[in-house]
Amino acid sequence: MRRIALLLISFLFALVSAHAQTQTVGVFTYEEAAYEGYTLLTPNSSMKSYLINNCGEVVNEWESEYRPGLSSYLLEDGSLLRTAQVVSNSEQNSFSNGGFGGRIEKYNWEGDLVWFLPWAAENMHQHHDIEQMPNGNILIISWESHSYAEALEMGKLPNNAENPVWCLNITEVEPTGTSGGNVVWSWSAWDHLVQDTDPTLPNYAIVSEEPRKFNINYTSGQGAANGAGASDWMHVNSIDYNSALDQIIVSSLKFSEFWIIDHSVSTEEAATEAGDLLYRFGNPETYGRGTETDRTLFSQHDAYWIEEGVDAGKIMVFNNGKNRPEGEYSSVIVVDVPEFNGTTYQINEGVAFEPSSYDWRYPEVLDAEFYAQNISGSSRLPNGNTLICEGPEGRIFEVTPDEEIVWEYINAENVYGPVTQGEEPGNNAVFRANKYGLDYPAFEGRDLTPYGVIELDSWITGCTIGIEEINSSSINSFPNPFTEFTTIQSFSDGRIEVYSISGELVESLGYRKDQRMSLGHSYDSGVYIVKHISTSGMITSKLIIKQ
Repeated sequence: MRRIALLLISFLFALVSAHAQTQTVGVFTYEEAAYEGYTLLTPNSSMKSYLINNCGEVVNEWESEYRPGLSSYLLEDGSLLRTAQVVSNSEQNSFSNGGFGGRIEKYNWEGDLVWFLPWAAENMHQHHDIEQMPNGNILIISWESHSYAEALEMGKLPNNAENPVWCLNITEVEPTGTSGGNVVWSWSAWDHLVQDTDPTLPNYAIVSEEPRKFNINYTSGQGAANGAGASDWMHVNSIDYNSALDQIIVSSLKFSEFWIIDHSVSTEEAATEAGDLLYRFGNPETYGRGTETDRTLFSQHDAYWIEEGVDAGKIMVFNNGKNRPEGEYSSVIVVDVPEFNGTTYQINEGVAFEPSSYDWRYPEVLDAEFYAQNISGSSRLPNGNTLICEGPEGRIFEVTPDEEIVWEYINAENVYGPVTQGEEPGNNAVFRANKYGLDYPAFEGRDLTPYGVIELDSWITGCTIGIEEINSSSINSFPNPFTEFTTIQSFSDGRIEVYSISGELVESLGYRKDQRMSLGHSYDSGVYIVKHISTSGMITSKLIIKQ
């Protein structure tokens, strides 16, 4: 019997040891060069949004009745502005393609829903992203559906699927009361189509001579041949606003381009040539002034203006790299667009918009280990670092200009909720993450006391910059396993924290070099995780108390 008991204890010890040594979620890296702030993430499969510190500890959270659709933002007043997934009531259009939303919500810091806007109608549906403007209005990107017959009247080539065509629509809404809002401005790509197949139609032209319009017959070949995949022929996935220029930028995955649109024109003018594109970048083949070899972007996401610091005024893009000729590698690039001359961005006759390439790229040498086939995003931080969200893997990390990873976090929540530390999360995608500095106005006067990590049963607690493994011989515990108590001796000053296997703190005490202490007198039998923190670093060990 004693032999069986010892074998069982040995098995448990080995099991816990393996578990404790394999981290799968949470903070993996935190170096001094990391930007100090709080990161907002909304897992794609969750109803919750989390604000975490650099240790992965939650300082605030919000919960909706809906999954995101897909973006969320922390506003300067401490409110959370988020999108939400709702099913369209339309029988004609399901609007269920990737990134669908249909509702916008605003929660105060305390988590109360203070405003919402349904945006899912028969021929219109919000998706992917929104942008709050300085005046409090909200820019919404939507699918705007047009029937197959309408598309034929605009010069679309016939096809067997006879699918409707979803064009990009941008609407500016002024929020009112606790729900709803007033439409104050709108723009539609449908008003800026060109085709070179039917000279009897009014929008007929040589495509290459109309670089500021959209060729209705351009196709990237991505997506299904029919249904939502074919209808969503632009698949815009992000929107940003530049108040200094009064311009809007959107990212089109299917065209592998980002587009700049003039917001200074009226809604009526936006439907005329005055509303044609100001600028486009990424794939000159879409407007007949290049070939596949001239492409720079490949199914990209998250195009936005860098507002301050390094590369201010330039445009950053997460270039997913799907179908990239060199191989499927992702990268983050910065594009230095030509100067706006007060009227437009100049393009010379017969050639593509400048520049022909990027101004900065991470990683400069493409790496097969860094590839996100969809979603994802990036942002330039005030200290010059770049925050990157590798969306499908739920991986958020921060790199310096020298490409050193100084902070790394793996999302710990999937469709089933928070996962247990040590288990592979799976389905833990994050559309995008945003990091806000300690001086961000939303934090003024707020209680930012952390109250635990997202993951369950985590032995990774507390917060130490530059955590390093130290030799286990620097601290001893004997006997272990034990029945009544064990004696611990350390060879450096530090602190001991004892946790139950469920993550509950049982005991915390400091110790001096060469001091001997006894633990376990009042503990129940079972397995405990002990964290030893000293000036040399941190190690994690196990204690087993026998009955």
